[in-house]
Amino acid sequence: MLTPASHVHYAAGPYGTAVLDVRRGAWLMLDADAAKIWHAVTVRGGTAGLADEVAIPTGQDPQVVGEQIAVFVDHLVATGVLVDTARSPRRRWWR
Repeated sequence: MLTPASHVHYAAGPYGTAVLDVRRGAWLMLDADAAKIWHAVTVRGGTAGLADEVAIPTGQDPQVVGEQIAVFVDHLVATGVLVDTARSPRRRWWR
């Protein structure tokens, strides 16, 4: 399950979502499409079924949209904004 990292705060609005990464001191401004992905992760715990929800009404290929969603989510995990709770945390050498 994906969840926002403990050092991340966010707020959703009618035009998107603002995400603050306190550790890096960086803001991430999500447009309406990216905010849908963020909402799916934070409310539902993942993006299962999201590609169909986005692609079918707009006439896009759900597989292509699903791949784009996966790339975006992987980027958020790689930057530390999202945490995959199913994976064991990485041990630090100083602990």
